[in-house]
Amino acid sequence: MNSNLSTISKLGAFCLQGHHTRASAIRRLLTCDRFSILFLNVLWITALLAAEGLSQADSEETGPVLLSISPLMGQRGSTLQVEVRGNRLDAAYAVWVRNSGFKGRILGVEEVKDQVQQRANPLEKPKKPELLYRAQLQLQIDATTSVGVHALRLVSHRGVSNAIGFPVTDARVTVEAAGPHQTIEQAQPMVQPGFVSGKIGKPGEVDFYSFYAGKGDELRFEVVEGQKFDTSAAAGKFATELTLHRGAGSWFDPHRPRRVLFDEQRSSDLMPVNSGGTYSFSEGGQYFLQVSGLFGQGCPDCTYQVRVFPRAARAEWIAHTASVSSEWSERSFERPLTGNWPLELETRSVRGLEAPAKELPSSRAGSVRIVAEPEPTPLDPASHPLAAVEHEPNDGPSENISIPALIEGAIQSPGDLDSFKVKVEAGQQLAFELETPDAKAPYFNPRIGVVDSHDQEVFSNVERRLSMYNNNADPQVYLRAVRPKATHSFERAGEYVLQVRDITSRYGNPNYRYRLLVRPQIPHVGEISVISKEAADSTPEMAKRNEVNHLNLVRKEPRKLILVASYEEGFNRDLSFFFSGLPQGVQAFPAVYFSEERAPLEVTQNPDTVAPKQHKAAIVLLASADAPLTKQPKTVQLRCQPIGNGKLGTDFLVREFPLMVVERTAENSVAKAASAE
Repeated sequence: MNSNLSTISKLGAFCLQGHHTRASAIRRLLTCDRFSILFLNVLWITALLAAEGLSQADSEETGPVLLSISPLMGQRGSTLQVEVRGNRLDAAYAVWVRNSGFKGRILGVEEVKDQVQQRANPLEKPKKPELLYRAQLQLQIDATTSVGVHALRLVSHRGVSNAIGFPVTDARVTVEAAGPHQTIEQAQPMVQPGFVSGKIGKPGEVDFYSFYAGKGDELRFEVVEGQKFDTSAAAGKFATELTLHRGAGSWFDPHRPRRVLFDEQRSSDLMPVNSGGTYSFSEGGQYFLQVSGLFGQGCPDCTYQVRVFPRAARAEWIAHTASVSSEWSERSFERPLTGNWPLELETRSVRGLEAPAKELPSSRAGSVRIVAEPEPTPLDPASHPLAAVEHEPNDGPSENISIPALIEGAIQSPGDLDSFKVKVEAGQQLAFELETPDAKAPYFNPRIGVVDSHDQEVFSNVERRLSMYNNNADPQVYLRAVRPKATHSFERAGEYVLQVRDITSRYGNPNYRYRLLVRPQIPHVGEISVISKEAADSTPEMAKRNEVNHLNLVRKEPRKLILVASYEEGFNRDLSFFFSGLPQGVQAFPAVYFSEERAPLEVTQNPDTVAPKQHKAAIVLLASADAPLTKQPKTVQLRCQPIGNGKLGTDFLVREFPLMVVERTAENSVAKAASAE
C-alpha cells in the first residue's frame, strides 16, 4: 500500500509539469501494479481535460464567436426555440444556414453573467475574458430539409461567425424540459428509439429520463459527439457519462434505483472514450437513463446529445447523423471503403494530364514540387472485382487472395488472428486501408502486419514515435497508435502472409468487424488543411483542429492562409490553388510560406509506411479599400489543381468558405489587440 501511495504522489507531481513531460513520465511508470494503473487513468484524463480547455478565437478573427447551442438538434418539419451562447453576439441580425430548408430569426440578444467559470488551460497565458452573450433564435425546419449535420452561423456587421453543427433527423427528439429532473421521481419521459438533447448547466448536476422497455429488447445508448466546425465552439469538449437504472429498489432501500451494467461493461475493463453501451433487457418494465458530466463536470455550455436505438438498426441510425460536409477525409477508420473508393482516389490523382493544356485561371497561388519518380500501374476497378470474405474460424492455413481485394472479416474472440496469403512482384507498391464499420477505438484497434517467408514481419500499421522528451535527451521509441492506412514497396517477389488482429489480443467479439482494402498505390493528393497560423512544433492532428472555416475580410487588411497538402502514395506533382466566386474587390495572391524549421522533439519513426509527406504553400486574400461591404455571407470555393509536364490536371474542391467584407471599427481594433496580447 505504501508503494502505491508513493507511485500516486509521483504521478501527481508529474501532472503539475508540462504536458509533454507528463506524457513521458507516465509512460515510464506503466510498470506499476493494477491499483496504481486505476489512479493513473484518472490522473491522465484529468491532465487531458486541463490541456483541452476552451480555446480562444483566432487572433485575426473579430467576428461573432459561437460557443454552444441548445438544443443540439431538431426534427424535420418542426419549429423550435434555440439558445446560442458566444462572444460578440450583441450586433447579430441574421441566422445563416447555407443549405435550403432552414428559416431562422433572432428573437433577442442579452449579455449574461455566468456564476460557473469555465476551466482555463493552465498551459496558456491567461487572457482577458470577453463579454458573454445569449441569443434566442427561432428555427423552422422544413419537411424537405436533408437529414444530416448542417452548419449554423450568425451574421453581424462584424462578419459571419464560426459554425456549430446542427443535426436534422427523421427520428423523434426529446428536448430537456425546463423543470428539475435530478431524481427518478422527477424523471422526464423520453421516447425511444430517438434522441435526447439537453444540458448539464452546473457542476454535479444529473438528469434522469424514464422509458419503457419490453422483455427481449436490445437497445444501444450512445453519446453523440458534439458536432462542431470550429475549435472555438465549446460543444464537443464536454465529457458525458451515461448510466442505466431499473425502477426496482435495492435490498437496502426499496426506493433507490438499481443500476444495471451495459453489456460492454460486463465484458471489458477498458475506459471508453464515449460513454454508453448496449443492453439486452431480460425483464420488461420501466427503466431510467442518467446523464451527468464525467467527474462532475458542468457549465452553461456543457450540452449533450444521446442516441437511443435498436442494436439491429445501428447502421441505419448512424447514417441519420452523417455529416453533409463535402471535405475530403482519407485517413480515418470511418471512411467507407466501397468498390468506388479507388475511383474517388483517381479523381485526385495525376491521370489525364496528357490532355491539351488549359489556361491558368486567375487568382492562382501556391505551388509545391518534389523530385519526380516513376509511377506504378494504375488500378482499374472495372477489371478487378473487389470481393473477399474472411471465414471463421480462420486461425489455420492462410486464405489466398488476389490483388486488388476488399477483405471483410471480424476478430470474433480474444486472440483471434486472421491470415491471408498474397503474392507480390518485385518492386510492387501496395496500399493497405482499414475501415471499422462497427466497434471503434478504444474497444477495437485493428492491427495489420505483413510477414515474409522467413516469418519476419516486414511492416505494420502501428505508428512508432521517436521521443526526445526525457531528461537525458536519449531517443526513446514508443508505439503511438494504429493507423487506418499503410503503404509499402516490396523489394523481393514472393508469397507473403497478411495478418489481422486486435492490437492487444485480449479482446474480440462479433462487433470487431473490419474491411481491409489491398490495392496498388494510386499517387494522389490527400487531405488539405487550411490554417491561419501554426506552432513550430505542431502535429498534423493539432493543425487539423485549427482549420479556417469562414473568412471575414477587413478592407485593406491582408488575410494569409497556410495550405498543408498531404502527398499520398508517391504523388510528385506541383499543385496550384485558386479561389472561385470571390466578391467584387477581393483578390487572391500567392505568398511565400515562412517557417523557422525548428527541429521537432518528437517524430514518427516509420513515416514512409503510416504517414504521408506534407508540403506547405500560402495564399493571401485582400479586400480593396473600395470593395463593397456585404450584408450576407457569400460562398467561395478554394480549389486545387495538379500540374504535370507543363499541363493541368482536373481541378477539385478543397473547401467552401462563407466570406464577408467588413469595415474595421474602433471596437474591432480593440478586440483584435486584446486577443493578440
